[in-house]
Amino acid sequence: MNTSVEYVNLDWLLDSDASSSTITKTDQDVQSAEIPIPLSVGNGTYEAWMLSIGTVIYRANYNFNPAISGQVIPTANVTASFNEPTLMVHTLKKGRVIHQDVLAPNNLIFGDGIDLFRYAESISVTPMVDTSENIEMTSLMVGDSFLHALIGKPLAEQLVSKLGLLPMPRVVVKPIPNYVNQSLQDCLKSAYTPQLKKVWAQAKALEYISELATYVCQSKTRNGTTEKQTRKLIKTLHQHLINLDGKLPTIDSLAHLFGRSARALNEDFQAEYGESIFSFVLNHRLNTAHEAIKNTSVPLKQISTRLGYAHVNHFSAAFKRKFGYSPGKLRR
Repeated sequence: MNTSVEYVNLDWLLDSDASSSTITKTDQDVQSAEIPIPLSVGNGTYEAWMLSIGTVIYRANYNFNPAISGQVIPTANVTASFNEPTLMVHTLKKGRVIHQDVLAPNNLIFGDGIDLFRYAESISVTPMVDTSENIEMTSLMVGDSFLHALIGKPLAEQLVSKLGLLPMPRVVVKPIPNYVNQSLQDCLKSAYTPQLKKVWAQAKALEYISELATYVCQSKTRNGTTEKQTRKLIKTLHQHLINLDGKLPTIDSLAHLFGRSARALNEDFQAEYGESIFSFVLNHRLNTAHEAIKNTSVPLKQISTRLGYAHVNHFSAAFKRKFGYSPGKLRR
C-alpha cells in the first residue's frame, strides 16, 4: 500500500515478556492485534488501516481494571520513520493520554476536545495513559505529497502553518471542536463488510481532512459561519454536555474548546434548545440524579460527586428547588 509510512515500531512496556509490534508499508489493508497488557491492568486492542488515499488510520482502545483507576502508566516506546514530511493527528473520544516526545521540552497532555498534532519525518515518543477512564484514540498519518493531492498544495501548506507546526519537526496540542473530529473518530466504526468498511474509512478520513482545513484555515466569525455549521457545532456541544461528569467547565472554557465566543455559543445553544447552557446542564443532571435515586441504591454522596457538587447538601438543596422534595424522601 502506497503511504509515507516506512515503519512504526511499538516496544511495549506494560508486559515485560511481550515482543514489540511493527506496522509496516505492506499490501495488507489492515494490521490489528491485542495490546499486551497484564490482566491486572485491563485489556486493549489496536488496528492500523492503510488506505488507498495515502493515509494511515490507527485506532487504539484501552479498558482498565477499576482497581488501578487514577494511575498514569507508560504503554510503549514508539519510533517511526516516514519517507517524507508527514502530518500526524491524535484525537480521543474518551480518556486522556500524555506524550513524552523528544520534540517537546514538556509532557504533552491531550484528551476530549484537545488534540495532538505532529509534523515530522520520524517519531520517538513514549505515550502514557491515564487509567481514570477507558481510552478510545484515533490517529491519522498523511504525507505531504498525499495531502497536497487531496486538498491542494497551497491549502496543505497553510494548514500545517496555521497549526503551528513550522519549522519542522514540531509537535503541538490544540483545542479542536468535537464536530471537526467526529468523522475521524467514526471512520473505523461501521457494521459493513471489510471492503465496504475500507470505503467508509476513506470517505470519513477525507471528510475529516476537509473539516480540519476549513476550521483551521478559514477565519470563522459568527457571521461567517453557515447555519448548518452552527447547528452541527451546537448539537456536538449538546452531546458533550450530556456525557460530562464531575465539575462543570466554565462557559469560557467551553467557548475556547468549541472555537466560539462565550456569548455566541450560549446564544446559539439557547436558540437551538430553548435554555442556556448552564440551565440545560443543571436540569439534565438533576433529572439524571432523580432517576438514579429512584431506581438504584447508589449513595447520594456518590451521585452528587459525579454530578459535580462539592457537598451533598448543595446537591440536596438544588434537588429540592427543582422537584419540591428532598432526595431522601424520593428513596424512602
